[in-house]
Amino acid sequence: MKKFCAFIVVAVLIISLLSGCGGGRQAQPQGGSGTAPSQDTITIKLAHASPATNDRLEASCQEFAKAVKEKTNGKIIVQTYPASQLGGEREELEGVQMGTIEMAALSSGPFPGIFPDIMVFDMPYLFFSREAAFKVLDGPVGQEILDRLLQKTGIRALAWGENGFRHFTNNVRPILKPEDLKGLKIRTMENPAHMAIVRTLGGDPTPMAFGEVYTALAQKTVDGQENPVSLITSMKFHEVQKYCTLDGHVYNPYLLIINDKFFQSLDADSQKALQEAAALWRDVERKLNEEQVQAGVKLMKDAGVQVDELTTEQKEVFRKATQPVYDEFAKQLDPALMEKVLKAAQEANGI
Repeated sequence: MKKFCAFIVVAVLIISLLSGCGGGRQAQPQGGSGTAPSQDTITIKLAHASPATNDRLEASCQEFAKAVKEKTNGKIIVQTYPASQLGGEREELEGVQMGTIEMAALSSGPFPGIFPDIMVFDMPYLFFSREAAFKVLDGPVGQEILDRLLQKTGIRALAWGENGFRHFTNNVRPILKPEDLKGLKIRTMENPAHMAIVRTLGGDPTPMAFGEVYTALAQKTVDGQENPVSLITSMKFHEVQKYCTLDGHVYNPYLLIINDKFFQSLDADSQKALQEAAALWRDVERKLNEEQVQAGVKLMKDAGVQVDELTTEQKEVFRKATQPVYDEFAKQLDPALMEKVLKAAQEANGI
C-alpha cells in the first residue's frame, strides 16, 4: 500500500511538471526595457495587425512607446503587440472597447460595426490627394468624428494616422475602366462601404480575415484584393498578383485609440504625455507610409506586376460610376454629417 501511495505521489509530481512545461504559446510584446516593471509602473498593451519587422506602423508605434517612456520618466511603459498577436483588427477594437487591451493602432475597416459614422470617410474618390485628406481629418470635421466615437463607444482616438489610398490588384486583367471589374471576386474588409464600391463596379466583394488573404490569392480562391500599396507589398500580395491599378478609390486612415476609462484613470501629466506622443506617432507614421508607398510601387514593377496609374479623367469615370454608393449611404448615415464631410472634402480638394 505504501509503495502504491508513493507511486501516486510521483505520478502527480511528474504530471505537474509536464503541465508547467507544456503551456500554450504566449503573445510576445516588442520592445520594452527587458526587465520586469515595478509595481508603480503602468504598462500599456498597444496592438496592431501589421508585421513586426520592416513596417512603418510598428516603427511608428515604437517611436510612440519611446516618447511616452521619456515624457513620463519611465512611469508608463508601452509594449507593442504587432502581427495580430492579440487578435485581428476586429478583436483588437473589441479589446480596447472592453478594456482588455489598453491601446491599438487600427485601420478604419472594423469600426463601422460599432460606429457607422466613420463610413463617411469610406465614400469612393472622396479625396484627390493625401494633403486634402490631412486637412479634413486634422481639422474640425475630423475632430467631430472622433468626439462622436468617444461619446458612442467609450473609445478615445488620440490621432489620425495614414493607411493610405486603397487600390485594386488582381490576376485576371488590367482594370482601366469600371467594366473591367465585372465578375472579379475581390477580397475586401468586412466594411459595408468597401463592399458596396466593389459591387457597384460589377465585382463580387468577398470579405475575409486579413491574415488569410495571401493564401486566398495564391490558391485563386479570390481573383484580387484592394489595399494601400504599403500593405500590398508588406504582406507580399504582389508576389501572387499580376495587375495593380492605382485608382485610390478610398482614402483609408489609421486611428491610434485608447480605452477612455483607462485614459481617465491616468493623471493629467500622463494624459498630456500620451497626447503629445500620439502627435509624434501621427507625423512619423505618415512620413514612413509615403516612403513605403514610393518604394512599394517600384518593388511591384520590379517584380513584374503591371502597375497602371489612372489619369484624372479615368478616375472621374469611376467616380461617376460609384455615385450609387453615395446615394445608398446617404440614407444610412447622418445626412448633416455627410453634407459637412463632403463640403470639407470639396474645399480641401480645391473644388
